[in-house]
Amino acid sequence: MSAINFVLVTILILLSINLLGLVISLISIHSKNLHKFRRQDKKIYPSIFYNRLPLIGFNILSLSLLSSFGLYFLFPLFNKSMDFDILPILLQLFIILFVDDLFFYFLHRWLHENKFLLKTIHRIHHKATAPFALEYLYVHPLEWMLGYIGPFIGIISIGVFTDSLSIWTLWIYMFVRNMHELDVHSGYKSKIDKWIPFWGDNDHHDIHHEKLDGNYATTFTLWDHVFKTKMKKEN
Repeated sequence: MSAINFVLVTILILLSINLLGLVISLISIHSKNLHKFRRQDKKIYPSIFYNRLPLIGFNILSLSLLSSFGLYFLFPLFNKSMDFDILPILLQLFIILFVDDLFFYFLHRWLHENKFLLKTIHRIHHKATAPFALEYLYVHPLEWMLGYIGPFIGIISIGVFTDSLSIWTLWIYMFVRNMHELDVHSGYKSKIDKWIPFWGDNDHHDIHHEKLDGNYATTFTLWDHVFKTKMKKEN
């Protein structure tokens, strides 16, 4: 696979998932029969979501452009064979998710505990107290750029210290991570946590949006348990 094809497929995955997120969000907003299944019983104002779409669209566009350049120059780190060796891929996936989640935990906590950053950057995302799926990208552009440091640390570490970094690992990571973000911002109760230990479900993150405190980890809840920032509905 060439570097150009690698970048094109990666961006196609990213855009496809976010298009799905838009569809899910629109259905959630306009299907009144689904409102009763949402975790928070708050009135839904479609105009608020539509007013947020320009920033969401800008973030998707800039994310796609910057990712294209970054991935093009990181392409030499990847194994070009395209062999689908499931065990190495799962191990690499776990490492990237682990590093990403640890980095995100401290970044996210910093954005809350530093009142200047909370007021000027992170507060934008928390305007969505009862978010819809695609509102995971309703953030200050600097915030998602900082958030991308975590997975790139994991990817670069595997690529530098081994010669087996799989392209499949990146694609599966992107699918899992972005679908997870759509899930935890959807407003609906997730069942995946019953099958994956410490999985960050919708309850975990929705409580964070509701209370503007605690539950800083995203993919897993492990770090909130370790650093005692785990919150429950009754806290």
